[in-house]
Amino acid sequence: MKLASIPRVRLANLPTPIQELPNLSKALRGPKIWVKRDDLTGLAFGGNKARKLEYLMGDALAKGSDYIVTHAGFQSNWCTQAASAARKLGLGIVLIKNGPKDGYDPFDWDGNHLLHRLMGAEIDVVRPENMKTTIDAHMERLRREGHRPYYMPVGGSVAMGAAGYINAMLEIMQQSTEMGVHFDYLIHCTGSGGTHAGLVMGAKALNSGVKIISVADDSSPKEEHIGKARRIIEEARSVLDFDVQVPDEDLIVYNDFGGGGYGFISKEKAEAVKLFAETEGLMIDPVYTAPAVATLTDLCRKRFFKRGENVLFLHTGGAVALFPYKAPLRACIEGKPLPWTIPDWSPRAP
Repeated sequence: MKLASIPRVRLANLPTPIQELPNLSKALRGPKIWVKRDDLTGLAFGGNKARKLEYLMGDALAKGSDYIVTHAGFQSNWCTQAASAARKLGLGIVLIKNGPKDGYDPFDWDGNHLLHRLMGAEIDVVRPENMKTTIDAHMERLRREGHRPYYMPVGGSVAMGAAGYINAMLEIMQQSTEMGVHFDYLIHCTGSGGTHAGLVMGAKALNSGVKIISVADDSSPKEEHIGKARRIIEEARSVLDFDVQVPDEDLIVYNDFGGGGYGFISKEKAEAVKLFAETEGLMIDPVYTAPAVATLTDLCRKRFFKRGENVLFLHTGGAVALFPYKAPLRACIEGKPLPWTIPDWSPRAP
């Protein structure tokens, strides 16, 4: 596998620490729970995307690009980190975001959308069905203007981006050895599949013995998320010279707490945010990390894990997304029904 020979630009603060969560472990009365703090990677407010961007931006610079074009959800942490990386490297950035209507822009700028504006990103909000044509139009416009744009898919979820999490598994294994702790499971949230694919490839290539549990950020079928990871793994065979076989049983996905759709809030997600904050003083976001914590909680209560096992939770960042969800989170704290579950900025907003 040729990780060392592909272009890379250092953007993240690595290695990120692994910390024990004794209060959470006690509250859930199950295994010993640890957290891998990839919310501390730096780059804006940190998160897992910084690892992917090291390789994707390295490729962009190697190709002489001066503009990045990417897309994702309206309050996307991926867009925040992509914009931050672009600005750090002196590149232009175009963010094409899903919204309830073309040209949508709320009166209140909050969360990641505020950060996108602060970084001076070019922003175009469109309906999902208009995404591809809008991406193509921006790429063509930039070329006409004399720029050399580089397109990054949502979440940086291609083989080049997944390299960041193959490398992360190597980092985890080194820390595991230094700490004298074997991690039986690693649980994380998956959306576009890049982190999922990279973790599984790294765990398999290193013969780590760590079982990767991936938790969907929405309620789409498990097979859909498995397919995303499988596609990236197959792409990695040529792009990264990855020659290790990954059997289907290694692609484990849970989708019980997606809350109906990407970006939707639910009672279980809000309670997961509250649980982490109350037990360990750690902030997770209601979109991406909360479904993984809700699944971790559910598996502990069902005695899925054995006593004495070590479970590593991958904190992928995104806590700035807490603020746009302040109304339902307040309701959760006060023990009241959630005032809404689908945010106004969702393409599926009523």
